[in-house]
Amino acid sequence: MYRLQTEDFQLEMIAAVHEEDMSSPVNTSLVVSVSSDGFSAGAGMDVDVRDLSEFAVRLNELYESLEGTARLEEPYADGYMEFSADSLGHVRIRGCVQKSSACGFTQKLIFANEFDQTYLRRFAEELLADFAKYAKS
Repeated sequence: MYRLQTEDFQLEMIAAVHEEDMSSPVNTSLVVSVSSDGFSAGAGMDVDVRDLSEFAVRLNELYESLEGTARLEEPYADGYMEFSADSLGHVRIRGCVQKSSACGFTQKLIFANEFDQTYLRRFAEELLADFAKYAKS
């Protein structure tokens, strides 16, 4: 599990890479839980592990340089998360998690938060350690 936790924000992700589906544009299942300023939701996201790898690389670059963005999004749904930073060490996250039920109802949490860059280090490093091997060539 990958966890980013601050005073008023928490993001947890559990990833399952489906190695047998590597040729598919969706080969990784993420279970994502978000709690932001008292609002919370949990949902699945289906992504390409190569995109997750690129996200991890960019997230580490963002942590080191405090420039740019790191974005991960579902190719066939509205789920995404995007990190950005400023030169003062403030990291911003915004995103959307959604879940559809068998009854046709959709629940969606659109979230945004900001925190100090020090909270990002472990989360970014752990993602990179596990997913760098899937980098696009």
